[in-house]
Amino acid sequence: MPRLKSTLLVRKMFDFKDYKLHDVEIDEEHEDAITVFLDRARKTANCPVCGRRCSNIESTYMRRVRDLNIGTLKCFIAFRECKVRCACGYRGIEKLNFVDKYSHCTKRFEDYVSRLCQLMSLSDAASVAEIDWKTARHIDKKYLNHLVSDLKSISPTRLGVDEVAYQKRHKYLTVVRDLTIERVIWVGIGRKKTTLDGFFKELDKAKCSMIEVVVMDMWDPYIASTRENTNAKIVFDKFHIAKKINEAVDKVRKQEFAKADAETQKKFKKKRFIILKRGKDLDDKKRETLDELMRESKTLYQAYLLKEQVLDVFDEKDEKIALSRLDRWFENVEKSGLQQFKAVVKTIRSYFYGVVNYFKYRLTNAASEAFNNKINVIKRRAYGFHDIEYFKLKILQSCG
Repeated sequence: MPRLKSTLLVRKMFDFKDYKLHDVEIDEEHEDAITVFLDRARKTANCPVCGRRCSNIESTYMRRVRDLNIGTLKCFIAFRECKVRCACGYRGIEKLNFVDKYSHCTKRFEDYVSRLCQLMSLSDAASVAEIDWKTARHIDKKYLNHLVSDLKSISPTRLGVDEVAYQKRHKYLTVVRDLTIERVIWVGIGRKKTTLDGFFKELDKAKCSMIEVVVMDMWDPYIASTRENTNAKIVFDKFHIAKKINEAVDKVRKQEFAKADAETQKKFKKKRFIILKRGKDLDDKKRETLDELMRESKTLYQAYLLKEQVLDVFDEKDEKIALSRLDRWFENVEKSGLQQFKAVVKTIRSYFYGVVNYFKYRLTNAASEAFNNKINVIKRRAYGFHDIEYFKLKILQSCG
């Protein structure tokens, strides 16, 4: 393979359309930087509107932009850029293939920074690229906006709707997933009816009419929006129901803990996980510990059995058998006299149509937990997001 001369190698590195290498200088102010000077190879310029060559050049000015480092040296490119007046009516800056209009960096440097931002925190990416973090954020947002497709390219039929907290004090995002392709397709600020209305409006009426099923929590604003904008069947996520049941068990646990003597309280300490976990998922040692706890409190034992019974119901494959078993569970709760479970039964009865639909369609938002974990990792890596639009783009990049 023939060797390239050093001058030819440098020319290859800066082989941009309509420009040729003129000179390379060490920066006078900063010894760790060099400036590459380019000369124009043509007297005409490209119109960004019609794409034709334009000879009517009104003025030129010197522009200096950041490029990829050469070894340990920062690299800047200096060149003359034209302001043109084209026959098509355009008047403004010419189109260049290696740098965008008004950008302070070359396209290849921006691509490098966007890749860093995908792999590490914004501050770390800025540190590696040796630029200000605001510049890194601007570059990343610009690239994410190009990468993220809008809703025109998809026609979902099965949706999952969930919320995720992005700040304290009940600041939420509404996250919509396409259950068929298992991807996040939309993120909205808030969890009001108007938030989800915005998604359906963006999707358009024709595509909304094609939606068959929407899986969600028992959240009235989402229910109202789905009913108003679609004819879809609403399915309530069984894991949301399980969460409410576990909350009821935990309330009983706390109540029994408060009534117990000091010796019994010691036995109850740090046992919450064992009590709330499914019995079939416990190993022998934990099951022995659980049995010992249940002997200490008849009320907690009742609560535990009710939890196990209803969760087994949601594992039932046959719809009719499952609904029959659920009715019997309602009766068992009434007989138990546990007010914490009566509140859960009241909630399930109020939203019974969505529970019935679960047994028909067997859809859940289980995958949303994995997405929520990813979202929380993004949030922690950035120590929170003050730019909420940027946060939304990062979610779509990671989960979309």
